[in-house]
Parts: sequence; structure tokens; C-alpha cells
Amino acid sequence: MTGGAAKKPPGYGSRPEASGAQGRLPLPDADLTLGNGLRVVVCSASVVPLVEIRLTVPYTATAPGEVAQCQLLAELLLRGTAQRSADDHDAALAAHGAALEASADARRFTVTGHTMADGLPAVLALLAEALGGPRLTEEAVAPERERLARRIRLATHQPAALAQHALLRRRYGEERAARWQPAPEQAAACTRDDLARLHARHLGARGAVLVLVGDLEPEVTLASVAGLFEAWESGPEGDLPEVPPWFPGGPLQHVDRPGAVQSVIRLAAPALPRSDPGYPALHLAQLVFGGSFASRLVARLREDKGYAYQLGSGVESVPGASTLMVEADTAAEHTVAALAVIREELERMAAEPPSAREIDAARRYAAGSTATAMSAPGALATGLANLLHVGVGADWLHNWGPLLEGVSRDQVGEAARRFFRPADFTGVVVADERAVEPLRRGSTGELGF
Repeated sequence: MTGGAAKKPPGYGSRPEASGAQGRLPLPDADLTLGNGLRVVVCSASVVPLVEIRLTVPYTATAPGEVAQCQLLAELLLRGTAQRSADDHDAALAAHGAALEASADARRFTVTGHTMADGLPAVLALLAEALGGPRLTEEAVAPERERLARRIRLATHQPAALAQHALLRRRYGEERAARWQPAPEQAAACTRDDLARLHARHLGARGAVLVLVGDLEPEVTLASVAGLFEAWESGPEGDLPEVPPWFPGGPLQHVDRPGAVQSVIRLAAPALPRSDPGYPALHLAQLVFGGSFASRLVARLREDKGYAYQLGSGVESVPGASTLMVEADTAAEHTVAALAVIREELERMAAEPPSAREIDAARRYAAGSTATAMSAPGALATGLANLLHVGVGADWLHNWGPLLEGVSRDQVGEAARRFFRPADFTGVVVADERAVEPLRRGSTGELGF
């Protein structure tokens, strides 16, 4: 281990046989932090002779354009190193039946991939080499820079992307939105020196999490990881994702899309982070509202009225915060009516709190869908990496079923009253102006809800 003793939480390495019978996902075999700040979570799942690899490196963007630059750095991260060309790097991965991909968003770099089990040490060595010194020559940077700028430019014209960007501005203001979303001109202006500075500032081991799931021997794997990643610099302190601030409810914002035959509705309200003890009750309440096929909103808006073909609710989690989201895509002529139904169903969550039958159905759905979704090693690795990123323990998936069982009807009712008030929501509607005319508030672009 590097620089200090690694700590293993109590209970890890114990994988009770009763867990399978109870439908509980297994505990990781190990969860420890190396001296340079890299956290390593290992979970053996000998289904096939493969190992799934997930690496998350959190960071905070401090200026407009930085997210686009980080995305470009991610594109180049596995395109060769100071020691080998892109072709040599790809050939070395292929020799072990391995694949690795890197990406970045407003809060983290992510490396996702897999390898044959016997090739894990060699593939992790390639990853460590890439993290330490990606190939940032102009020859490598120029084509990736052009491709990224083109891809961002194309994405900005899609209705869902328009809604996502407008909702970000509505919730957090122009300044934060400019820091958290990429722009094509920012990608196009990125230089090799920009990337080198970003690499030094953001790609450090401190706060990073490496999740390995598959056919492996935990203790041997930990020793291998410690040796391979000990040279990875910790990086600067405090480079952690910014916790989004609370945002108020209020009028919806219209984003004009002339001639559109469909409207995109996105609503948002502040909610509890996943680490909060009240989160399981909130999750059950949103499943009753719109988070499953049997939910109230789906039954009313799609099955009864036929207003929406794509809709639902969910909780969007980031480190330190969560947002309750409501989404619906509807024909332009049904926009106003669909919004009215959504408001009525939000109001009904307080007026008619979820019944015992609705809660029991939501509880079964939540536990069963999670166990099913996480049954494959790849899904389990991704699930663990995402949950660790937002700040819950490595045992969260294992304990999810018991957490749900411990939620009372009164707690779900309280969550329904607290988090589903229409006045707490804001949002955006991407639509032709004629579709929202009855809701317009003067010439401001705001819509009543």
C-alpha cells in the first residue's frame, strides 16, 4: 500500500450465504483507500472469466469552457501515452480481450471497460500509464478537438438537449450553467497547454474511486492495484464536485421551437440526497407518483388521457444533492392539458397520500428492479461506481431492500406532502409558441404552471 495503512470497513469480506435467498446484493469483498487517496472497491462475481473496470475521478469546473476541455482530455486519455502510440495502446488492450473508454461530464472523469480476468494486471497497468501521461501532441489533439466540437454542436439542436440546457439555466442561473455545460466553440479553442494544465489539476488520485467486479481474487487484486497505482500523484486538495445550491420553484420557461409538432416538458424541484435517511421514503413516493408503469401519472396521462408517449418521474442525484424530476413528451396540441394533469397529480400526492397498496407495490418494484438490474457484473460495477460518486457507502445496494422495508406509510405520506408541492417546481417547455400561448405571462417567455 502507498504512503499509509489502508483501512477495511467492518464486515467487508463477509458475504453471508443468506443474502442470495433474501434477494440482497452481495457486499463488496474489500473497500479501502490507498495512501495517495485512491479508493479501491473489489467485488468478486465469478459468472464468466471477465472483470469489469470502473474508474471515477471527481473534479470541479471553475471557469466556462472547462467542461468542454475536460471532455476533450477524456477523448485523448486512452489514445496513446508518452510511452506508446494510439495503435500500440489499442493493440495491448486487444491482446487481453480488453476494452476501455473514457468520458467526462460536469463533475467527473469516468473510465469504463472490461478485460479477461487473467489480463487484469496488464490492463490496469495500461490504465495507470494513461492516467500518468496521456499523449497530448498536436497531431493527437487536432482531430479529436474537431470531432468533439462537431458532436457538441449537433447535440445542441436536439429537443432533449435544448430542454436539459434550459433547465440547468432555470435552476442555477447563467453563470453556473456556463461552467457546467460544454459549448462547441470552447472545445474548438482548446490547446495542448490547456489540456496539460487540466491534467495536472484534475486527474489526481485523491478522491478517485476504482471499482472492480468479476472473476478475481480480492487480496491478490488489491496488492496488484496498490503496486500499479502507487506512482499516481494525489493531485491538489479540494478538487471535488461543487454541491448545487437549493433552487426555488416558479414559472416555467418557454424555449421556442418553431413548427415543432411535439413539446418537451421538464420539471424539477429540490429533493433529498441519497445519503439522507429520508431518501427511501422519497423514492417510494416518486414511484407511486410517476416512477413506474403502475404510477398515478402514467395511468392518468398516458393510459387515460393519451396525452404523452414518453413520461415519468425520477430522482437525479449528484454529490451532496438530488433533484426530483418530472418529464413528459407530448403532441403540441396536448401541451397545456398535459401540464394541467401533471399539476393535478402533484396536488393529489398531498390530498390523497399513497395508500398501503400503492406503497407495497412500489416497495416490491424498487427492490426487485434494483436486484434485477444489478445482477450482471457490468451493471453492478456501474451501479457501485455511481453510488459511491454521490456519497453513499459501498454497502448501500446490499442494504437497499431492508431500508425500503423499514419505511412506514406515514413516512411516505410525509415525503409526498413535502416534495410534491407544485409551487416548489420550476421547469422548461420546448415547444412551438402556439402550443403554450394560453400559459404565457406577458412577453417574458415565462409560463404559468
